[in-house]
Amino acid sequence: MKLKPLPKFILIASIVAGLGYGITIANQKGLLGGEQKSASVTLKANVPTANANIANSPESTSLTSARGTSNQQTTNSLYLPSANISQPVRLFTIPWNATSALMYANGDQLTTPDSLLGRRGVQLKIERQDDYQRMTEEMGSFAKEFAAGNANPASGAAMVIIMGDGVPAFISSTNAVLSKFGQSAEVVGALGYSRGEDKCMLPPEMRDNPQKARGSLIGAVLRDGDWNICVKWAGDNDVPINPNEQTFDPDAMNFVSTTSFTEADEKYISGYCEERSVVKNGKRTGEKQRVCQNGTATWTPGDVKVAMHRGGLVSVASTKEYMWQMPSTLIVNKQWAEKNPTIVSNILAASFEASDRIKTALHRGDDSELLKASAVLAKVHNEQTAEWWAKYFKGVTEKDKQGLQVELGGSTTNNLSDNQFLFGMNGNDMLYKRVYEVFGGISKQLYPDIMPDLVPYSQVVNTTYLQSVADSARATSVAETPSFRAEAPVQYVVTKKSWSLEFDTGKATFRSQSIPVMEELLNQIAVSGLSIIIEGHTDSVGNSEANLLLSRKRAEAVRSWLQVNAPSSFPEGRVRVRAYGDSQPIADNATAEGRAKNRRVTVSMVQTAN
Repeated sequence: MKLKPLPKFILIASIVAGLGYGITIANQKGLLGGEQKSASVTLKANVPTANANIANSPESTSLTSARGTSNQQTTNSLYLPSANISQPVRLFTIPWNATSALMYANGDQLTTPDSLLGRRGVQLKIERQDDYQRMTEEMGSFAKEFAAGNANPASGAAMVIIMGDGVPAFISSTNAVLSKFGQSAEVVGALGYSRGEDKCMLPPEMRDNPQKARGSLIGAVLRDGDWNICVKWAGDNDVPINPNEQTFDPDAMNFVSTTSFTEADEKYISGYCEERSVVKNGKRTGEKQRVCQNGTATWTPGDVKVAMHRGGLVSVASTKEYMWQMPSTLIVNKQWAEKNPTIVSNILAASFEASDRIKTALHRGDDSELLKASAVLAKVHNEQTAEWWAKYFKGVTEKDKQGLQVELGGSTTNNLSDNQFLFGMNGNDMLYKRVYEVFGGISKQLYPDIMPDLVPYSQVVNTTYLQSVADSARATSVAETPSFRAEAPVQYVVTKKSWSLEFDTGKATFRSQSIPVMEELLNQIAVSGLSIIIEGHTDSVGNSEANLLLSRKRAEAVRSWLQVNAPSSFPEGRVRVRAYGDSQPIADNATAEGRAKNRRVTVSMVQTAN
């Protein structure tokens, strides 16, 4: 399957979205051109992560409503004025299961009269487009005709659907084109999520001990979303990244550059090897080494192909853990949408109604509604069958060719309440704003010459159409959010990182210089669905018993700060506190520098049992 070839313009956010805390930069001709110096880059922000329990959202017992009730159907509850147009509106989308609600709502590639959209007077033509650059070109063609006075251009695209983590770069690049015609693009909603299908696949020993990923060689479309997952997971576990695909660093994660995900998967399946120059600490050693690919960054159906044709890999991290990274964002031509608000609102309303139908049926064990969506999806993308797409929409665990249990697929649809929760419309934490600014901020930080300015979130996301749908709803469905049990046993640690925080001497109050660090910590975990363990540590100065009590109070202070600053993201039972006092030093307490390192909190994101 030809999947998401990397467009040139998406370089900015995709290169850095998902980069972890340390990046090994080798002496090489770099991505930006010129000879790069050996350096270590520490990013100021990190992509939020999430609970692996909720990929199959309708069935999961870990989900609760943002309003405190279970899923309920809202079929025919969203009424808006009919949108009568003379010709179809064109929409381009990448091929993935997270668009299933829209597929259902449309009834076919071209809107059918008896579909949810057809009944609302909307005519929509959904077309597959794997290349983001082509999407920009299509939106540019539309904008040119629209500027010339054509109210509903037949050429180009009025709207597109892409992965949410790519929005900062896509908007920046697309607006550069649309601005020539006095127009711009904006996000108006999210129709679903990848919840596990996009993943980083490595040998199981690396999942159990991330440090064993040092020296790994992973096939990937560099700087794209699934590559992001590998790099983010590595950074979260203090595994360096070697960004030069022509060298090999035995102390870092390395990559084989491919032009498509199928190529990355096929190279792993065939046992691809090559000879590379060895680098250490960013410098060439003069040695050569034959290295073989032992991992892949892929998505469904690539994960299925790898499992069935060779096996030996498991998901070390995916959009099941990084759950807010990839919403299927609906991006529209802003000026056209302002002239056609009923069309935009009805597309959202119909998709949300379809989502509720799918969710409700799945909740009672009925796949019939999902299969309707999957049949349209298979036709639009000309890939596989309805049954195949439905199976991997829900996500499954299957044995691979080597007998390993492997998680495959995993997506969900979004209803109205899911959107309200994601975009912070009901007083919730603005989760997507965090994702947008984290990805965009990293891009701006590392590549100021390419992306000197991040388009402000307020100019990119417009919730007016979502609010219109909410105002017209007779009943409101529920947002799917993870719930937590403080006593739930920990299955495994996903990430673990120490944070140096400055407290007043002998107290649990933060010094002012700790606030930026706390904000960075919040950006990393606030939109996560994983359980959090905060461990408090002190240096050896003073009485050990007093230090134990102090370390607990400081860990509790961090928990309280998080709960106050993002209450909807930290419900009861999510954050656990552990105190170790001076019993677990990581540096020499005989020096001031060592004592400073020992005064820390360690934050772990963990998967717990239901």
